[in-house]
Amino acid sequence: MKTVKLLIFLSLIAFWGCDKDTFFDKFVPEIMFYENNDVENADFSEITLGAGITADTIKARISAPMKLKEIKLFKVSGKNEELLQTYNDFRLTPNVYKLKYLLKDITSETVVKVVAWDNDNKLSSKIFTIKITQ
Repeated sequence: MKTVKLLIFLSLIAFWGCDKDTFFDKFVPEIMFYENNDVENADFSEITLGAGITADTIKARISAPMKLKEIKLFKVSGKNEELLQTYNDFRLTPNVYKLKYLLKDITSETVVKVVAWDNDNKLSSKIFTIKITQ
């Protein structure tokens, strides 16, 4: 009987220290690129366009359980990063944002990077590569 009471007491102490905030603190913003209407493959990070196509819409779903603070979209060329767009108005959808950006002047291999911060200043980034067939 003492063992049962001890187990119940230890369980209560263990769960008493857990609250919602500490659970969500473990998660960074999640970035998933997609091609059609919604995310179909979480590992989608590269697309190949037909010859002669020089523009495409970059689509990404960014989510954060601790609410989004800022998203930045960069065009990467070697070690240089050109800021294309900054998003920071998430009043209507603070946890999930669907980014759509028309990228022009796509070359044989164009790399785009999305960086997202949540309200706890945790950041996450993901690279997307666009290739063109010759």
